[in-house]
Amino acid sequence: MSKAALIDLDGTLSDSGLAIIKSINYALENLGYAKLQGDTSWVVGPSLWPTFIKLGIKESELEQAISLYRKCYTEGAMYEGFFYPGILEQLNTLKTQGYLLALVTSKPISYAGKITKFFGASDYLDFEFGSELDGTRSDKTELINYALKEINLAPKNTVMVGDRSYDMIGAKNNKVLGLGVLYGYGSKKELLNSGASRLIEKPEDFANDIMQALPLRND
Repeated sequence: MSKAALIDLDGTLSDSGLAIIKSINYALENLGYAKLQGDTSWVVGPSLWPTFIKLGIKESELEQAISLYRKCYTEGAMYEGFFYPGILEQLNTLKTQGYLLALVTSKPISYAGKITKFFGASDYLDFEFGSELDGTRSDKTELINYALKEINLAPKNTVMVGDRSYDMIGAKNNKVLGLGVLYGYGSKKELLNSGASRLIEKPEDFANDIMQALPLRND
């Protein structure tokens, strides 16, 4: 049975915070709302719908906010982030060792696929899963469940790697081991409180920590 790592995108493989914040601010300004202020790290990771609701966008303006965000994002902002230094080499190590690798992101897969291809990550990913443009499968619990079924993975042979509580909660709800990365946008407290079983401190620890948490051999 294959051993697999399900891997988040934003804050885990890539530092896309500036692109996301820029696109949210574009939507807010065009709808007549104030730009993001103070700590903006919380907007990186969750689905756009609850994010805009939390920012006070009226339900009647929600679809317009999403449309404005996507206009800014797809017209260039999505390529303004960067993959963490050395993370592609970490993916290569896992592939070479024999792990199955799958992207599992709340971002629409139509965007995520372009990003992983642009930065070269798609070369190491066996599968790529994300949400649909209408928000379907943007919830991590639902998305992880979908990935497990599509690949026919046993939860005991799988880890979910991400930087936010949503990743860890989704893993726990699917009886998958959750590994939290500390170099992303979630805090140590957030990750531990949401069920992370192990913390990855630096991108250069990525492959080794996954291999320790999920050894290829069971003996």
